[in-house]
Amino acid sequence: MLYYLAETFGRLLAIKSITLRSAVAFLISFIVVLQVGKPFIAYLKSKKVGEGIREEGPASHFSKKGTPTMGGVLIVFSLVLTTLITADLKNKFIQVILVCLFLFSLIGFIDDFKKFTKSKKGLSGKKKVLGQIIISFIAWGFVVRYRLTGTHIDFSIVNPFRPDSYFYIGAALSLVFIMLVLIGTSNAVNITDGLDGLVIMPVIIASTVLAAIAYFTGHIELSEYLHLYYVPGAGEITVFLCALIGAGLGFLWYNFYPAQIFMGDTGSLTLGGILGLVAIFLKQEILLVIIGFVFVVEAISVILQVGSYKLRKKRIFRMAPIHHHFELEGLPETKVTMRFWILSLICGIVGFVIIKLK
Repeated sequence: MLYYLAETFGRLLAIKSITLRSAVAFLISFIVVLQVGKPFIAYLKSKKVGEGIREEGPASHFSKKGTPTMGGVLIVFSLVLTTLITADLKNKFIQVILVCLFLFSLIGFIDDFKKFTKSKKGLSGKKKVLGQIIISFIAWGFVVRYRLTGTHIDFSIVNPFRPDSYFYIGAALSLVFIMLVLIGTSNAVNITDGLDGLVIMPVIIASTVLAAIAYFTGHIELSEYLHLYYVPGAGEITVFLCALIGAGLGFLWYNFYPAQIFMGDTGSLTLGGILGLVAIFLKQEILLVIIGFVFVVEAISVILQVGSYKLRKKRIFRMAPIHHHFELEGLPETKVTMRFWILSLICGIVGFVIIKLK
């Protein structure tokens, strides 16, 4: 809306600035979540849409039983509304991101809804992966149809540590790579969502780094200076990510310990998938592993735990994901959360340093 107002009224041309619209997107998204949050939480409580607690989990979690979940609906609502107001809706990246956002959130919503109406297990893992594969085909088809850089870099894995360093894998293997990225990030963020406020801050930090990179990548001079591959139109992704950051901080207002609401799979699956999608469009998939290192550690802890138990009938951790292991070791929930936040912040700074030094 703001973008088209600027085109219609010449005096408002400054509104077309990505920087200005990103700031406005952040504020609107934050305010929307903050204002809608209370009545939304009250509504969920009235419908008894509460979280179930694992019996084998830390005893301190039993008091959380019944806490409203599906807070991801609030995040997605604010994100979509803000994007419609502040972003250039003719931008091809905004269009495909909104489509994928809807599909990711649909998978998460169905999963959450089934947990409260049919089965505590929710949507089966196979059906979740199938949905993520469909989204992967959409992302891959977008890259094939519209291209990113317009060169063979579009079908390469880029080395973030050295300029002009990449490994060409071709269009077919790129599809497999995109599937790995989207399924991996979506589920890794979902796994991390286990403590009050734990997952949203690492998402905010990763989004902040990617927002800066999107701005640089969509700018000819800055992308050349920083040895990034110029992707025309990618700067508009910054506006979207700033809306995500605002929605995330607004959600944290209600989600920090003791949480008044949980995001559920509607939020965690969606946010993880969006981070992966943006990294693909910016050709920063490997860098995402670094700035999202907390998600990687959480996912690996589950893989190792399951693998070890199946092969040796022994557990490596007292409980997986690893944040529960630290809780059972005696660390308070808030301390585990804050230390994971600190680690995420360090990883985000390292990501910026890598971009600058390259």
